[in-house]
Amino acid sequence: MATSVQWARPLDERTTRHAADYATRSARFAIQRGEASIAVRLARQLVLAQPGEPLHRDLLADALAALDAASDFIARNSGASDPATLNGLAASYLALGEIIAASQIWLGLAKADPTRMDAFVSFAWCMARAGNDEIATQIAARLGETTHAKVGALRMMLALSAGKDEEALAEALRSQHLADAFVWLPHGAVFASTGVVNAASLHLGGRLEDLSAVMHLYPVGQALQDGRNDDAIAGADQVLAFVPDDRWAAMFKVMALIAKDDKAGAAQAQAALAASSGVRLDMLDRLIALLSDLSAHRLVIDFGKLVLERLADNAALLSTIGHSAAHLAEMDLFDDMKAALEPLEERVTRSSMSPFVVMSLTDDPAIHKLAARQRADRMAGPEAALATPLCKPPAAGESLRIGYFSNDFHDHATMKLLVEALEGTDRSRFKTFAYSYDLNADNPERARLRAAIDGFCEVAHLSDEEIAEQVRQDGIHVLVDLKGFTRGSRFAALKHRLAPIQVNWLGYPGTYGLAETDYIIADPFIIPAGAEGDYTEAVVRLPDCYQPNRSTRDVVETPTREMVGLPETGFVFASFNQVYKINAPVFGAWMGILKGVPGSVLWLLVKDDETADRLKARAEAHGVDPSRIVAAPTLSNEMHLARYGLVDLALDTFPVGSHTTASDAIWMGAPLLALAGRSFISRVSGSIVTAAGLPHLVATDLDEYVAKAIALGNDPGTAAAMREDLLRRRDTMPLFDPARFAEHLGRAYEGMVEIWRRGEKPHAFDVPSVDVKPKLSVEVA
Repeated sequence: MATSVQWARPLDERTTRHAADYATRSARFAIQRGEASIAVRLARQLVLAQPGEPLHRDLLADALAALDAASDFIARNSGASDPATLNGLAASYLALGEIIAASQIWLGLAKADPTRMDAFVSFAWCMARAGNDEIATQIAARLGETTHAKVGALRMMLALSAGKDEEALAEALRSQHLADAFVWLPHGAVFASTGVVNAASLHLGGRLEDLSAVMHLYPVGQALQDGRNDDAIAGADQVLAFVPDDRWAAMFKVMALIAKDDKAGAAQAQAALAASSGVRLDMLDRLIALLSDLSAHRLVIDFGKLVLERLADNAALLSTIGHSAAHLAEMDLFDDMKAALEPLEERVTRSSMSPFVVMSLTDDPAIHKLAARQRADRMAGPEAALATPLCKPPAAGESLRIGYFSNDFHDHATMKLLVEALEGTDRSRFKTFAYSYDLNADNPERARLRAAIDGFCEVAHLSDEEIAEQVRQDGIHVLVDLKGFTRGSRFAALKHRLAPIQVNWLGYPGTYGLAETDYIIADPFIIPAGAEGDYTEAVVRLPDCYQPNRSTRDVVETPTREMVGLPETGFVFASFNQVYKINAPVFGAWMGILKGVPGSVLWLLVKDDETADRLKARAEAHGVDPSRIVAAPTLSNEMHLARYGLVDLALDTFPVGSHTTASDAIWMGAPLLALAGRSFISRVSGSIVTAAGLPHLVATDLDEYVAKAIALGNDPGTAAAMREDLLRRRDTMPLFDPARFAEHLGRAYEGMVEIWRRGEKPHAFDVPSVDVKPKLSVEVA
């Protein structure tokens, strides 16, 4: 189910047509089932989105007429007591959107005559509409095998609300043959237009529901994305003047006020949103997802707790709240959410939790794979065959055409890692292309990338099908996705089979669960022999480390201890990982380390004072002087790297470990104590440390981790010697040899293509190590 809208590209004509048709059908169905207020809102949104379309005006007129008829019925029959008229009054109140009034009348009818199944069903419908799923579910369970389109729709609505897509689809399949089924079923408009009730149409309905709801808000969304918050607020207010109950407009106004840091205004807008939505929880659920995308973690928690009062069993919501709690170092709340998700494997099976969030909940790669498959199965595939066929295998000696697909081709960690390896590519054997959908302005990193490759294509404005056509027309043999399940990703385009060989590498530390992804690039440490079954892709192992790196970095002069708030003396442990990677077991281990090394301090990257205060308070609860927790603010990369000159030992996190953070530490000479588990995401740091020639700094459990840290903390001479050794070997270390890496990566691509050329299915293989450095294809000043 879609939870957000990409505002970076204009809506194409085909998408607009689908969304408008969906909204129009939905409004007509709302009138037919007696919910005219919904039809009025949809019609007004359509009028705003396409003011020149007369059909929308006619639709609005019909919806308003239905509202007038309901108001007239109530005026003429107020005070009536006979069951038939009471039923009509309840239906009229529902048409006006007065759900509670309608529900009370139907409840009274049901109590007066327990045989009136229609009254029970209508009462349950109102409860579901109001977000009181608990009562609605109880009534639905009592209905047994009752066969009626409205009952099936009720059950489907409850299943969708609980994030149980498979159950929702099963209800739709049971109801689809009944009269007026599509009028009642959620997403009935798309079922009616496609003529089938299946997983693809259910997911299409979810996407179109979001898109049709915000077509009229497209300029507001663009203003919000561009940082023009005043324009976004003004635009949202204009919409609310015409559609007072437009929850999306209210949400966007909240987000714009948040972006402006107008706390008072945001609070008022939140109150207005709650009032306009009544106790409708589905819209708050969507708001939570959007706020999570914007990293508004405090609001995610505040809204989430409100929604959890009635959606306590919603796994996706629980995991989203837990993820935001982790970002704010609210470890107890994170643990509460994690406990509520047990048994995790069962919850993942029955829900659509973010695979990236699941990685922070467990080190079990089998559950990571399950979560990826669940999410991948929900992604829409091609509706029809593409016009451009896939290219044939290249002839022997022909250059391989390699494409990279990402929205990080700018000043981003992925780009910093990758660019020198691209510069080291042998351009007599490979032609490389970048397909970018980030819409960032040109910057030095992007300019450097452009010089290193053969083609740079902006595809943000294209649909997934159009991207696939472009990549195919370019004759790409191997398409490498650098994003996976990370923010802003469009890797679902891979379902359209962009290239004959599709590869998962670097951007997402785990399997995609996607049948259309052929290979995952790793190394012998990250995915050891025997662990291939935890990945849906065939495993290709590079010989040193799967992570590319730069041979140089821009760094300012190392600051003094006083300049960064460190004490004059004492061993300095540090973790410059993002706060969300710090959980209660890891923090407890760190406190044990501080207790075991007198006078030592722990230096943590913390973005705000409130989070720093929470960490210090937690340290105090462990019996550690809070002054031994030193907060490191966010700095430019050159200044950030310089801080490592003061670090005696960097400490890993778990199960989400150090990645770029680990290679930064090693390059700056700071030894890193890694904590390696079973999953890809927990083994990257161990791979980097091993490639740096320090395998003895890899621990496999917390007890070993604490013991090694305490031993080094009490032996600062050994830690200092390791720093000197790392700096002395840095220029000859395979880890920081991008030309060597480029040769290994190129041989990986050649191996994939050779398997394809032989007509074999993708299968695992290891790339042998080479010692000869290939010549740089681009000279860098």
